[in-house]
Formats: sequence, structure tokens, C-alpha cells
Amino acid sequence: MKRGLVWFVAAALLPVLPAAAQDRSMAPDWITASNQPCKIWNPSPQPNESVTWSGGCKDGLASGRGVLRWTENGKPDAQFDGEYANGKRNGPGVLTLPDGRRQSGVWANDEEVPFRSGTI
Repeated sequence: MKRGLVWFVAAALLPVLPAAAQDRSMAPDWITASNQPCKIWNPSPQPNESVTWSGGCKDGLASGRGVLRWTENGKPDAQFDGEYANGKRNGPGVLTLPDGRRQSGVWANDEEVPFRSGTI
């Protein structure tokens, strides 16, 4: 009976193992734009991704207003149209996801600032 249970558990886990083995999560790091020598903060690096930046570059880091376009495996991915400072999203911007959903917000040090409603 125990042998049957072990076999059942092993068979149930088999489809999960390849997905776990393919998880290639990498630590956050800098990525250099493919169209200019400008670095951008990459909070969740993925294999086979690249980025282009249309804005300025100060001290080797994305700065000012511009459009950042990500590609993964040669296909368009997310896009951010907004402000950068020191290579990170800083200020107002619009994030467009690959499925077309858009998220407007304000970012500080590459983190979206939560909206707080209140009275004036």
C-alpha cells in the first residue's frame, strides 16, 4: 500500500518538476539599452530580454522624459512612457503591459507610489 502511495505522489509531481526547473528568476540588476549606452534598473530580469530608451542619459543612467520599451525573446513586452532619474522610474508615467492594459501613476525610486485619497 505504501509503495502505491509513493508512486501516486511521484506521478502527481512529475508535471510540476519541469516548470520548477525552468524557473530562472534572477536578482534585480542594471540592463543597458540596446540603442544607446544608457543603463536602466531591471527589477525582475528575464532570459532573452532587451530594452530601448528614447530619453536622455546622465552619467550613464536613463534620465528625463522618454519611452522605455522592453522586448522578450524578440517580441514586444511592456512599455513605460514617463520620467526617469538615476536609471529608475521617478515621477509621473504610464506603464503599458503586453496585453494592452495601461496603468498611470507616479513612481519614486522605481516603485509606484500608492494613491492616497483625502480631503484638501
